Amino acid sequence: MKWINYHHLIYFKVIAQQGSISKASEILNVGQPALSSQLKSLEEHLGVQLFERKNRRLFLTEEGKIALEYASQINYLGQELLQTMENKAFGKKVQLRVGALDSIPKHLICDIVEFARKKTGCFLTIFEDSKENLIGKLLAHQIDLIISDHHITSFAQKKLYSKKILNKKVMAYGFGEYTSLKKNFPDSLNGTPCIVPTSHSKLRGDLDRFFYENKVKPMLIAETQDSSLQKLLAAKGEGVIFLPHFTTKSLVQDKKLVKIGQLKDVFLSYYIIYGQRKVENPAAEIILSQDFEKMRLG
Repeated sequence: MKWINYHHLIYFKVIAQQGSISKASEILNVGQPALSSQLKSLEEHLGVQLFERKNRRLFLTEEGKIALEYASQINYLGQELLQTMENKAFGKKVQLRVGALDSIPKHLICDIVEFARKKTGCFLTIFEDSKENLIGKLLAHQIDLIISDHHITSFAQKKLYSKKILNKKVMAYGFGEYTSLKKNFPDSLNGTPCIVPTSHSKLRGDLDRFFYENKVKPMLIAETQDSSLQKLLAAKGEGVIFLPHFTTKSLVQDKKLVKIGQLKDVFLSYYIIYGQRKVENPAAEIILSQDFEKMRLG
């Protein structure tokens, strides 16, 4: 039986990602001659050429692309094995590592992870970052799932999937002085100071479409990724914001915000992005199986 050196696969994977032996050498802290020798050994062992050199860069051959898919899978399983054993070393206490986009309401994150913690007693670790960075962590098996306001469409080959957990109507809210905007809404938004999400959010595109289709030209005074900051600015009377009711319920009850109107055909959806695992995480499975539409959130 032929055996494959695990280190050779890791070195090959990093070289492929960096496109050069010199850059891979810096990341791996392995000398270039040694790295070249290890790559040559892997090619000889497999009986194929994995790279071809063009303009001082290394490009994967067709055989190299196939090998990289296997190397990535093997690395993924290796990380899963290590972390599964780490969980057992914790006295079998489940760990749940959740990533969340900056745009996700903080109390929604809390509701979701607290639900899993109460059900399983898991130890929680929560990361907030960009979608790209969180996807990287999920692929590297550094987190178990992501709470997102985007679904995922192009990672089927990497066995990443998304599940919609909430779909909510979007409303316009403002400080008390904006109550008069209820009349003739949404035309009343013309020239009105408004605070909107940054372009990273799907909601921003939906808002721009809504304004265009309804021939409304609000005065955009600020954009921010964080919905909590949007609510703070609105509660200080800075402008109108656009969010689902469950995210603003407490501020409306405290009379810090008033509902101005509902945006027709504008919805904000939330998703769980997750990967296929050999060993299931019971806390993550609890979240994926829950119907959050039926829960009283906020």
